[in-house]
This record gives sequence, structure tokens and C-alpha cells, in this order.
Amino acid sequence: MFVLDDLKNSGKTSQNQEWSFFTDGVMGGLSQGNVSEDKIFDQHCYRMQGNVTTENNGGFIQIVAPMKPTIKVKDFEGVYIKVFGNNKKYFLHIRTPLTLAPWQYYSFGFEASSNWTLIKAPFVDFKKSNFYQPKTILNQKIKTIGLLAGFENYKADICLAEIGFY
Repeated sequence: MFVLDDLKNSGKTSQNQEWSFFTDGVMGGLSQGNVSEDKIFDQHCYRMQGNVTTENNGGFIQIVAPMKPTIKVKDFEGVYIKVFGNNKKYFLHIRTPLTLAPWQYYSFGFEASSNWTLIKAPFVDFKKSNFYQPKTILNQKIKTIGLLAGFENYKADICLAEIGFY
């Protein structure tokens, strides 16, 4: 197991990389939001909140961390996260050196319940975003990992307390 972030070093991963927040505004979308540190039921977390809208070809808000050095997928079974949410669907997004365009990624969807929950996302269950990229993430390296709210209109509210690889 490899703990990427458990909030012991506020705003930075165990690789000393900073988390970034961005929205679909980078491509003309209208979604808005923010990320802050919070405490829910005595658990410290990054809390991402916002209004996700598919207007103007948009539809996401997300926090992303680079992997430096990259993580070899073959060294682990998947990603785990400890989350608390508003019973909506969210996604883990992974980018590799072979996902060159902004719309290329591997995605795993899950529901964030209103209880702290440990979710395991096996690499074999990540889906590619388009046909130009390799079919699976297996045998690749992870360049970035992100937590995303998107692809439909809703109020996002999710807290991330821990993320890593198992």
C-alpha cells in the first residue's frame, strides 16, 4: 500500500506535489466551485464544492495532483479513497503519458455517500475516455490523478480524507 495523501502535509501529496483545482472554464464551460480544507465528523479533508453545469459544452470541477515520480500501475491493484459526500456520482480520473489530449483519461465512477466510506477502484475497472488511447491502463504509468464532479447538472459536495494505491 502507498498513501498518496492523508492530509498530514496540508495541500501536498506524500511526493510533495501540490493539488490543483480547476473547472471546465479552461475550455469555455460555466461550472464553478472551490476546494478548501474542512473537518467532517472529526475527520480532516479536502472539501470540493460547486455547481456543475453542462451549459456551453462544460460539465466538471476537479482537484488534480501530479505524480512525480510517476506511479507504475503494475506495482498496485488500484486506487483507494476515503470520501464523504452528498450521495451523488463522482469520478477518479487518471492520466498517463499516453493520454496526450485534455479529453483523454481513464475514469472510475462511484457514489459518495453521506457517511465516511473507503472505496477501492481496481485498475481493471477504469474506462478509457476515447478510442485513440490504449484500451486499459494496465502496463502504463500514472502521470496525474484527479477527483472529479461532472458530466451532469448538480451541486457537488465531496470530501476527500485519504487517497493512495493498494
